[in-house]
Amino acid sequence: MKWLHITLICLLLSGSVLALEDSPEPYWDDEYEELDFPPEVDFDAQPGRRADLTDLLDDAEPLMDTIEGIEQHIQELRDLVVEEIPPEGIVLNVRQCVDLALTQNAQVFVEDQDVLAAEARIGQARSAMFPQINSRYSITRTEYGDQDFGGGAFQALGGGGGSGIGQGIGRLFADTSNPLLTIGLPIAFNIGESLVMEQFTPDFGPDDTIYTAEVSLRQVLYAGGQIRSSINASRYLAESQEWRREAALAELEYQTKQAFYDAFLTSALVQVANESVKTFERNLSDAEQMYDVGMISNFEVLRAQTELGARKADRVAAENANQLALANLRRLIFIPQDTPVALKPDIDWEPTRDPVDAFVQKAYEGRPEIRALQRAIDASDQNIRGIRGQYKPQVAANVQFQDIDGAGPFQQDGWTFTLGAEWEIGAGGRRKHERIGARAERDGLRYQLQDLERLVELDVNRAYIQIQDAMAQVHSERGTVELAREGLRLAELRFQEGVGTQSEILDAELAQTNAETNLIQALRDYAVANAALERATGDNWHARRALENRNAARAEEHEE
Repeated sequence: MKWLHITLICLLLSGSVLALEDSPEPYWDDEYEELDFPPEVDFDAQPGRRADLTDLLDDAEPLMDTIEGIEQHIQELRDLVVEEIPPEGIVLNVRQCVDLALTQNAQVFVEDQDVLAAEARIGQARSAMFPQINSRYSITRTEYGDQDFGGGAFQALGGGGGSGIGQGIGRLFADTSNPLLTIGLPIAFNIGESLVMEQFTPDFGPDDTIYTAEVSLRQVLYAGGQIRSSINASRYLAESQEWRREAALAELEYQTKQAFYDAFLTSALVQVANESVKTFERNLSDAEQMYDVGMISNFEVLRAQTELGARKADRVAAENANQLALANLRRLIFIPQDTPVALKPDIDWEPTRDPVDAFVQKAYEGRPEIRALQRAIDASDQNIRGIRGQYKPQVAANVQFQDIDGAGPFQQDGWTFTLGAEWEIGAGGRRKHERIGARAERDGLRYQLQDLERLVELDVNRAYIQIQDAMAQVHSERGTVELAREGLRLAELRFQEGVGTQSEILDAELAQTNAETNLIQALRDYAVANAALERATGDNWHARRALENRNAARAEEHEE
């Protein structure tokens, strides 16, 4: 009955403490109240909230004409950009640059190490499930053998060491109230001092040196689900880190493509500037000859000299821009800055014909940033479960073996087996506030996911619009280049027939140079916009290759 009363009192106390410590919500509930998200907005049903993205090249004929024009101009660039590369130099296209960046850039190794660290935390959390074995060995030096055992009761008999027993007896007789008198007198009169010390100082004390060896094994039998929740949370965080790695590699791929197209653009502009300088030098030479024979005025010569100086300045600017673009590309593909590099004038591109909504849906499914945040939310849910497990009791078993040498007869050696349970009934509100904080972190991640989805949608729309604009620009600049070439031909013909001026030829040359420059810029803008769309949808080269490798591995496992 006594134990029954104690048990009932403990249960009543634990219930009252839990009621005071935590909220009325029972800690054993599996579901918490859902996060109150703002209502979803149907942008398609609300005119004016999102502009309709109309294809600037809806007709099939202009689109195909633009595609043929891009391919034709790329072939012209292949014939135009020809550089002499020393034997120690390298020639690269865009895919080779991306492969070098994804295998040699230091950022890739940083992300790999972060993934390894996250995976190691899974093993750290799992280790709590297995037995914990500890060993201890110690050597203790004491001074028990050097102590004066004449103190205490023996001091009343004359002390220890050099004190005489007669002095102790005298003190006993002088103080008749001493309780040791009745037992001290017979001892004092019948035995000597040495015999008294021998009888009253038995060998109960420890040796001067004590050797202790101990081995213990502890196994957690039940922890309220905290260990399992910790393992699951670590696994989700590792998966989140892997998706973050994919996002970092996708960003690196995009930066490499952009750097390649920038270098490709500037190298083409250098060639255009060189051709322009040669043309204006020829025009200046013709103008000087015609001025010598009196056919034109000095103004025409000065105009030709001015234009030639401007074209040389443009060539210097193009060469500097090309050196900076190549330096940035070398940084990304992780090769020495003094390595000569030539770029194959090639643009890896695909015409965009799908509607923007299809790309947005693909981005929701394949964007690695979204997948990483979703796994982080799953880890937060497991963290909440682990905190909830703190309300439950914990059970553990312990096995210990101890061997003590020199500690005296009262220290026992051997095995000790212990099975115990521990239940933290009240924690002063710590668990409640930990649960509130964990839920706040999870809800914050959910709001971040909503914001990220809107940003992803914006990235897709921006890249899609840039592609449409670049293709329209290519289509327009192609016509401008053709007109500029025809204008230059007519200006030269008029000048040869004596009805035109040198200024007309210079204007036509300048118009052709500007048109070719704008066309190359439009090609670069399209290539970069296409790379941005691949990154925005998560459908880049690295992701495709990883998917192919996973499918191949699954096929091999299925065959086995």
